[in-house]
Amino acid sequence: MNPTAGRGAGFATGARVRAELRRLGHEVVELTGTDLPTARRAAREAVGEAQALVVVGGDGLVHAAVQEVAGTPTALGIVPAGTGNDIARGLDLPLGDPVAAVAGLSDALRAGRHRDLDAVRVRSAAGTRWYVSILASGVDALVNERANSWRWPAGPARYTLAAVRELLTVRGVPLRIELDEQVLRGRVLLAAVANTRCYGGGLLMAPHADPTDGLLDVVVVDDLPTVPAMRLFTRLRPGEHLRSPAVHVHRTRRVHLAPLEETLPGRTRRAARRPRPHADGEPVGSLPLTCEAVPAALRVLA
Repeated sequence: MNPTAGRGAGFATGARVRAELRRLGHEVVELTGTDLPTARRAAREAVGEAQALVVVGGDGLVHAAVQEVAGTPTALGIVPAGTGNDIARGLDLPLGDPVAAVAGLSDALRAGRHRDLDAVRVRSAAGTRWYVSILASGVDALVNERANSWRWPAGPARYTLAAVRELLTVRGVPLRIELDEQVLRGRVLLAAVANTRCYGGGLLMAPHADPTDGLLDVVVVDDLPTVPAMRLFTRLRPGEHLRSPAVHVHRTRRVHLAPLEETLPGRTRRAARRPRPHADGEPVGSLPLTCEAVPAALRVLA
C-alpha cells in the first residue's frame, strides 16, 4: 500500500483492506516498504508464490506493481485509494468503497476468476517498462509533470489547473509517429497512446479504447493555438473532443514515437520543447520510444 495516497488516506485504507482480507479467510503477507524500491523488491520476490498481488493506492503504485506482475501468472488486485485512479476507472473497477472492492477481490480469489488484459510494453534507451492506461507524449505529458509537482489541489482539479497553466504557453511538439501501416510527421499538440479510456482524473482521451483487443488507440491532436486548445480541453472529460477535425484516432499494435528534425530555410533545428513521456502518470524515459500492445500480459482480479 501507499501510506501517502489520497493525501494520507492510503494508510487507513490499506490497514482496513488487510484486516478485511484476513477476516474473509485469506492469508495476507504485508509487502509495504519504507520506500517504493523496497516495496517493489518485496513484490518481485513474492510474485510466483503469491496467488495475487493486491495494491492499495493510486495509479503510481498500480504502475509499480504492474512492472512486477506483467507477463506472469500472478494476478493483480486493485483497491483504488489515490487521487486520480484512472487505471481502476478504465478497467471499470469499483471506486470509493474499499470494502466493496475487497469483497470483489475475495470472491475472485475463491473462484479463480480474473480478466486477462493487454498491457503495453515500452522500450526506450532507459530500458523496458509496462503500462496499463495511457502514454502522454506532448502537452499532456507537460501537464502531468506539472500536476505531479503540486501538492494542491487534490483530485482531478490539480490536472485541470496544470492544463490551464501549460495551455497558456502551448507549443506544438515536432514528432515522427510510426504506426503499423503509416508514418505521420509534423507538429502535434499531443499524441496519446491509449490501452484504456482515460487519464488526468477521468479525462476520456480514448473513449473507445479496449484493453482486450490487442490494439492501441493512438489519439493525435493537431498543433493548435492557445484558445482553440483550451476549448478542446473542455471537451475531453465527456470525450466530445473526437468530433473535432483537429483530432485523429489511429488503431495499431505498435507505435514508435521519435523527435522530428525540422528543416527551416537555411538551417536545421530541433524542437526546444521536448516533454518527457509519462505513462499511467509516471515518467517512462524519453523519446524515441516504442509502445507495443501485448495481449493477455496482465491478469487482473475481477
